[in-house]
Amino acid sequence: MEYLFEAVKENVYVLAIWDSSWNSYNNCYFIVQEDGITLIDSSKEAHSEYLVQSLKQLGKSPEDVKFVLATHGHEDHVQGASILKNAKKYIHHQERSLIEYPEPDQFHFDLSNRGVVDNFEYLWVGHHTPGSLAFYHRPSKVLFTGDFLCFFGDPLSKDGLVSVGNDLRHEWLEFLRNGGVAKDDLNDFLNGLKAMNGFNVDVMCTGHGGVLVGDIESFVSELLNVGTKLQEIQVEN
Repeated sequence: MEYLFEAVKENVYVLAIWDSSWNSYNNCYFIVQEDGITLIDSSKEAHSEYLVQSLKQLGKSPEDVKFVLATHGHEDHVQGASILKNAKKYIHHQERSLIEYPEPDQFHFDLSNRGVVDNFEYLWVGHHTPGSLAFYHRPSKVLFTGDFLCFFGDPLSKDGLVSVGNDLRHEWLEFLRNGGVAKDDLNDFLNGLKAMNGFNVDVMCTGHGGVLVGDIESFVSELLNVGTKLQEIQVEN
């Protein structure tokens, strides 16, 4: 199985695992801090060996992971956490009945709609699943969007996994213009974008595929403009 492990910024790394059954890269992220590693999402149980290999590349082991922060409860975002015995695992409370994890009580379901875990601010984005969260690491100015905004089933940018990704940005804007976000979900999606635009973001780390570097505020603002115009048209009709 193909996988990529690359630096995003200093002490922030992406593991992108090619999942042939879904024809997509499944992403998770390692943030290395003095007192241990925080993992944002953890991929499928079948992909756990790649978590271990990536930790070895960092000179670490599963025992060094102190936090797992799950953007939502789908299998490709939580199941790898089963090998991280020392980690405290957190997820939004609305994911309790949906989490695709064999022992749900290993997770703390006490994240609300906004708060802080360690050095990570989180906010509820209310799209994709009822308890989907985005996490922001203020020291590195990196935003982790989960599947609220991702490139599921898309090829990587022509410039690679971690890049400006202008081609990916263009495709997302076209996807939105062409009704890729359902009418009933559009308001929640726009509210999530507005909330995320409150952060000073250098890098957008998505749940699947490309990691976008630079000028994130402009990209989110473009999405907001397109989505708002769609919403206005829908109201008129």
